[in-house]
Parts: sequence; C-alpha cells; structure tokens
Amino acid sequence: MRFGSQLYQYQRPAWVDFYVDYNRLKTLVDAGPSLQELRDAIHSEIDIARAFMATEDRHIEARILALEEQWGVRIDAEPSDFRGVSRLELEDLHTSLMEIASQLTECHDFARVNRDGISRILDKAVLKYPPEEISKINALPRLAQHDRHLCNINSTLQHLKETLVHNQSTRLTRSLLLERSGLDCFPAHRCLEEDDAPGLEAVFDRHYPEPSPATESAMNYLFQAALLYKSLNCQRKILMRLQSDPNQKPQGYLLKGIQSLARSDPRSEASSAEPLEFLMLLSPSQQRQLQSSDILGRSPLHYVALFGLDGACCQVISMMQNSGSKISVGTALDVFGLTPIDYAVRRGHTAVVELLMAAHDALDHGDELQPLDKSDLLAVAIASRYIQIARLLINKGWGTKFVRRSGRNVLHVAAEQGLSELVKDIVACGVDVNAQDKTRSWTPLTIASVHGHLDTVKALILAGADTRVPDHREWLAIDYAAYRGHMGVVNTIQTKGSEELQSKPGRQLSEVNILRERSPSDSIAFVHIGTLDLYKKVKPVDMAPYHKYMYPNQIPESSFELAVSIAEARGQNKHTVSLPLLSENSDWPLCFRISDPGNVAVIFKITDLLNGSVVGTGIALVSSLTASLGPKRDTLIRDYTVALVSDKIGLVGTVIFTIIIARPYNGVHPPPAFVQTLTRGPSSYLGGHRGNGQNDNSGCLQIGENTIKSFLTAVELGADVVELDVQLTKDDVPVVYHDFLVVEKGSDAPMHTLTYDQFMGINEAQSTSKDMLSKKPPLGRRASLCEPLDMDALVSQMKHTLNYPGYKPNLRNHSIHEPFITLVDLFRGLPEDIPLDIELKYPMLYEAADFQMDNYATEINLFLDTILSVVYAHAGSRRLIFSSFSPDICMVLAVKQQIYPMLFLNDSSNWPTGDMRATSLQTAMRFAHRFGLAGVAMSSEPFVHSPGLVNLAKRQGLYTATYGPLNDVGASVEIQAKAGVDLIIVNKVGKMSQVLDKFRKRH
Repeated sequence: MRFGSQLYQYQRPAWVDFYVDYNRLKTLVDAGPSLQELRDAIHSEIDIARAFMATEDRHIEARILALEEQWGVRIDAEPSDFRGVSRLELEDLHTSLMEIASQLTECHDFARVNRDGISRILDKAVLKYPPEEISKINALPRLAQHDRHLCNINSTLQHLKETLVHNQSTRLTRSLLLERSGLDCFPAHRCLEEDDAPGLEAVFDRHYPEPSPATESAMNYLFQAALLYKSLNCQRKILMRLQSDPNQKPQGYLLKGIQSLARSDPRSEASSAEPLEFLMLLSPSQQRQLQSSDILGRSPLHYVALFGLDGACCQVISMMQNSGSKISVGTALDVFGLTPIDYAVRRGHTAVVELLMAAHDALDHGDELQPLDKSDLLAVAIASRYIQIARLLINKGWGTKFVRRSGRNVLHVAAEQGLSELVKDIVACGVDVNAQDKTRSWTPLTIASVHGHLDTVKALILAGADTRVPDHREWLAIDYAAYRGHMGVVNTIQTKGSEELQSKPGRQLSEVNILRERSPSDSIAFVHIGTLDLYKKVKPVDMAPYHKYMYPNQIPESSFELAVSIAEARGQNKHTVSLPLLSENSDWPLCFRISDPGNVAVIFKITDLLNGSVVGTGIALVSSLTASLGPKRDTLIRDYTVALVSDKIGLVGTVIFTIIIARPYNGVHPPPAFVQTLTRGPSSYLGGHRGNGQNDNSGCLQIGENTIKSFLTAVELGADVVELDVQLTKDDVPVVYHDFLVVEKGSDAPMHTLTYDQFMGINEAQSTSKDMLSKKPPLGRRASLCEPLDMDALVSQMKHTLNYPGYKPNLRNHSIHEPFITLVDLFRGLPEDIPLDIELKYPMLYEAADFQMDNYATEINLFLDTILSVVYAHAGSRRLIFSSFSPDICMVLAVKQQIYPMLFLNDSSNWPTGDMRATSLQTAMRFAHRFGLAGVAMSSEPFVHSPGLVNLAKRQGLYTATYGPLNDVGASVEIQAKAGVDLIIVNKVGKMSQVLDKFRKRH
C-alpha cells in the first residue's frame, strides 16, 4: 500500500484540514498542468500547513509563559534552581511540561508528514517539468522554533529528574508556590504538611495584614499549594477567606486547582467519576464564577473536559445550573479556538461528552444548533475511532453536516476507517451516501473499496450507495477493488467493471527500472528496512531503549534519521532514511553494487537531528547470518534484527532489515548471444497449464501433468504455449514437477530433500518392463526403489500426507501415468518450435509454513544458476518465458540474465499472501515495473471483473498473462480475449481452444 493510501493513519484527526492535501497535488501532477499552476498549488498547500504551525507555535509559547508565571521559573537551556523543592510541586511541574512536550512532538510529526508529502510530489513533478524549476519550489522547513522549545523543555525536565533524585536524601524546605506568594518561610510549609488551618491563617495574616493585589495573588498560590498537599482544612479556610473578598477573581484558584488535582492525582476510569472535594467547599457566590476563564481562555468546564473528570464535570454543570449561569459547551472558545466539547471528543472522554450534551439540551440555545451541525466533532470522533462518542453525536445530529476542505463528509471518513456500524445511522441523518470529494470524485463506496473494508462496502450498498458512480478518471469502485486485490469487495459489488480505464500519463514502467545502472560483473545487495512478512507485526526501527534511557526528555520519532551503508559498495554506498517510515517501499529496496558478495557488512547509524549527534550504530555481517546452513542452502527467513548500540548508553534500539544478494550468473554453460522479447499476437495466445492441465480428483481420466505426453497433447489440442514447473533436487538436478511436496513418495518430502535417483525411483518402481526391472540401481541406491511398486500400499500411505485430499497423483490407476522428467529431458523430448513458460518453483516463507516445511531451500543463486545453465545449453532458439511467484527469484533473476523475458506470478486473488510484494495486481505491476520484468501473470479474477485493467497494464509496457479456475469457463476466457490479455493459461485446453477459435472468427 502506498503513501497516499496510508496517509490518514499518520494524520491527527483534529488537524486533517491543515495538512498538505497530498492527494490533491498528486492528482494535479498526474493531470499535467502548467508549471505556474502546479507551483501555485504547492505553495498554497504549504502556506496552509505553515500558518497552522505558526499558530501552534504561538499557543505553545503562551502555555510556556503561563507555566513560567505560575511557578516563577525559567524554562530554557539553563533552568531554575529546584534544590530542596517539594516533590509534589516538582511532579506537578513535570506533568505540565510533559503536556507541552507532547504537543511539540505532535507538531514535529505533523511537519514530518507534510515534508514527506511535498517531497514525494516534487519527485513526481521532476519527471514532467524541468528539474531546475522544480528545485526552486521550497519545501516545508524544519521547525526551528519548535526545536528550540523542545530542547528547552527537555533541559528543564532533565534538571527536574536530577533534582528529584537528589531531593530524596535532602530536607525539603522550599515551595515554589509559597515563594510566589511571599510565604516561603518554614512555618507555612509545615502548616500545609500538617493541614494546620489556624496556623496557616496566622502566618498569612502576619505577612499580609491589609487587602491588596499582592494579597489576592498570594491567596491564589497558597490555595494551589493546599490542593497539592491535600490539606483539606487549609483549603476550606482559604476558600472562606476568598469568599469574603468580593474582588477576588475565580481563575486564580478554581482553574489552577482543577489542573493541579488532575495532574497530581491521575485517575482511573472508575475514580474519574468521583467529585473533586474542593469544589464541594465552594460557596454559592463562588459557584457563580465557574463560567469565568483564565489567561488561556479556558473555563473550569474546559479543564474537566480536557482531563476527562466526569465527576467534576457533573459538579461544575450542576453548580452552573443552580447559579443560573449559561453553559456553552459548543461555543465557548479558548485562545486555541476550542470548546469544552471539542476537548472531550478529542481526548475520547465518553462520559464527559454525554454530560456536556445533556447540559446543552437542558438549556434554550436558540440557533446555536446550526454551528454544531457543521462542526468537525463527528469527523474527529470517527477518525479517532471513538465509536461510542460518534454514536452520541450522530443521535443529536452534531457534526453531520461537516465537510472537509477536500470535499469529504463524515461518511467518507467512516468509510476510510472501515466503521461499518456507523454507516446506517449517518445516512439516516441525511448525509449523502453518493457524495463525491473535490480531489478525485471519490464516493464513500470508492474509499471503502480502495481500502478493502468489506463490511463497510456491504453497509454502504444496503444504505443505497450507487456502485456505478465513476471518479475523475472514470474508474468505478469495483475497478479499484480488483486492482488492489480485494476480491471479497469485488464479489460483493457484483457490477461489471470498466472495459476501458484511464491511466495517469507519464512514464513507461521500464523507464524507472531500479537495476539500470550496474555492471554485469557486479553483485547487487537489496536491503529493505523492516520485514516483508505480512504476518509479522514489528516496528522496523525501535528506539524504545533510547527513549527509556533519555526519559523524561521527549524526542520525536521524526527527529531520527537512519543511514544505511555498505563500505565496500561501488557507486552510492550510503542511503539515508527518515524516520518513522510512513509507507512501505517493498518494491523499492536500497540497492548496493558490491564486488565481494561473500563479505558484506551492512552498517546502520541513527542520528538525532535535534542536536546532530549519532545516537547508535549497528553492523550486520551478512555471511554469518546463514553460515550454519552451509553454502548450498538458504534460509527463507530473510529479515534480521540488529542491535543499535552506543559507547555511553549501551543498547539504544534495534533495526529490522531484509537482505538478499544477487550474484552474476555463474553456471557451467555460457549464455547465448541473442535476447528474446515478448511479441503480442493479433489475439490472445492459449497456454496449457502444466501441459494439458493440472491433475485433480475429478472423475475424468487425465494425463499425468508436467510430462512429455501432456505437453504434446496440449499442443495437439490447440495450445500455443505450454506452461511447466521446474525445481531442483537435493543433488542439484532441475526436474519438472509442480508441488513442493512429492506426495508420490508416500510422505511429505520436499523436492530439495530428495536426490535425483530417489525422485526418479517413482518412475522405475511403476515400470513393468523387463528392461527396467533388469537395470542395476546406481551406486548408493536401495534396490527396492527399482522393484515393482505395491500401488495399494503406497496410496494407503499417501492418505496420511498433507496434500492428499483433492490430489490426483501421477501414478498408475490414478491417471495416465507418464514418466517424471528432468529439464534436459523436456528440451530433448519437445520440438523446438513449442514455446515454453517455465515457472521457477521456489518456496516463500509463508508457503513453507502452509506446507509445514522447514524454513530453508536451495541457495537462491545456486538454484537459478543451475537452471539457467541447463537452459543455455539445451534451449537452442526455442521461445521461452520465465515466471515465478517468488519476488526474490524475480529480483535475483533480473540481475543474472536479460536474455529471456520474466513474468511475476501473483495468486493474491485466490489465496492469502504473506509477502507484501504480492498482495494485488497493483503491487505486482509496481514490482515488475521496478525490476524491469516483462510483465505479470495473474489469477484472472481482476481482469475478468474489471477488463479495463488489462489495457492499464499493457499501456505501461507490461505483458499480461492469466491462469486460474475462471480460465476454464468459456465466458471468462471471452472477456479476457476481448480485453486483450496476451496469454491465457488453461487446464481444459481443447475446450478453451474452441472458445478462442469462435471468438476470433467473430472478431
């Protein structure tokens, strides 16, 4: 899945409209506008993001200044002296700083996503416009001001941490709050600790005998201290004093009191429903002041919503109702432009949302409902996956009329998130189920189909979604589902896909072949950061140990940069990767040209961009990773974990990487001098699958698959090409056989664990000829292999093998038995004018798991060199195609040879795949694109359901082939022939040949 498709996962739901609209710019680049129009659009998007970041910066500065004012401290690179200060106060200050640091980290992540988006747009633009002009477009800069704030906060946090450790063995005689109040003497501190209200009042009166502004300020700080120390008697006494002062403003104690209690006493879900004790001490006159706000424009209701204190929220609402105060849950804006309901929704505080909505309903708000209808509350709740909150808002109609600047409504958001349970209720609120966004004219159904959210697709169709609404390129929802491999969605939509699909103008796929610049003598190391195994849910780069060591310093993931290098590599020997990885680049690994593949050391280096320091380094000696298997074997587990270490800290993190090394061809026989290319005929070619069709357990008599007789029969019945499967035996003999497990041996024996003689013994054991029986077994073979086979005993034994159900073996009495053959036998036994599609059978990791095999196979370079050597020696001028389901085989073969065309096989339409490079037609095309492969061979479902995908692939320079169960259905074959599929591989060769003949006559 690509960057644009995954983008919503990295966006903060409340900030979506301020991000660079990547999809808008990508669509614009694809359309090819004038350079000025593109430049203006990019600058417009950058300006939106930059303005938002400037606003956030002002907000952060305001919070820092308010914190400095509250505590009387400096938050900078040289923090204040905290020695001897109460732990309670330091912990409260620490929590406040962590909140601001969290906001700064969010800003860093926001900037990183935008920088990545703009960078990708500029990379695309360079291919269509003069590079020197594109280079003049300024991308988003790093957040210098945010970096400075974060460094200052981290310095203060580190100083607090050191002080807290030091103060454990030091007598605590200081209170920052008492120092701010002027009561920084020991008696006041002792009175708070002992909850001595009369003593505290006496100390206060001695210092402040007359009312004054200083008295008011001191009382505020004293009350905050009493809350932190949980001195209930002192709180009560101070509140009584405050009540007696008619000029006292409430924000000094009510608001900071709520903040301090919420921070110093983290509450569980159960305890958050408990009331705040000090609120119960407020007098009626003080309760009337609960609607007042502080320097940040926040009222008590803002703070209880922000911290999720539903018990306090109930208290505040009740007091405000009793005092006749207006409760504005959706219109009372703070300096950040947010209301109490905004905070409750964004933080996911369901109980508080419910209380605020009930309070809103209890009052007459006139026409206030309209802005709530159009607010982003519901969109934020849906994007945050707060289902309960979303249901509450939908029931009230709050946020149902909201539309993002991209033109997407709340139903689009629900479709993107795959929240099928909300669809019916949203549509019932009058939201247009077929609304199209401004960028690509996508409906909610299109979005759900793109992401493969099957239940959401079903819900949208039940709600009245039109499956025939095209987008700006005239693509239908079913086309996207077929293209991206979501066959469950395809089968649900059931409408016919487009016969012609627009593709974005621009490059042929072969123009960006990742392997263009290399020498024939070079080996290529392909390095991918992270795993390619879809069943492994792991972080590619995990810096948790470093974060733990640096705590409480807050370091955004986006401040890390990973450098990957191979010292001995030719040309570019270093690649830099920004973290975190925002999209998988499985089809674009890091490539290194190397001369000594046996001694490759991959070096990983992590740098912190905030201070430019190297955080940690790791080195992987590749040859040692698989040395235990020996030189002729290769592990199928190609991802490895490397520790990142530093001299000072030790372990700072880990990086997972996947590597495969492709070596130049090193076979016995030299390659031929010619280069074959695939040619397209006037109509589709017909291919015979494993010859005249694969064997199955149907009642009809079949010729043994992958045999000379089967291949010849297929040609006689009308096949233009015969498809076959090649594997290597344990002693490196290429044989023609399909399954990884050789069931005919009566056990689950992988081919690479059998010698040539053991495999061919199956032939000899079934022979009844005197010549065969008289042959002496080769040296080292058991004579029993050549004895007539007890067929009933063998079949009985086969019933216990993994593949036996639904399997028809190439044995007498089960099929028309024909001898198993080697690849050499094939070339010698078939006329040279019969074209071949040779599938290179090499297991992938998830296939090994499916077939309960060990996680190793023949070393991949040896596997290919051995087969290529036979081909080069015996193929002659025969037309050949190589194909494989294994992306690794395709990558390595692309390095070894360019003589015969290579197709990437993909079965994602029929079976779950464990490799992210083989999940759909989309990923298959991209993979073929990157590695200069001739084309793709797909299970035919995508092309049958969306015929326009055929020309989509062909216009991008790819040859198209298909196989699978639909290819034995005449109607499906006709659809593909009409769409222009180049090669249709079938099992029922004779029948499908007749279908194609009739089609050709009609067309």
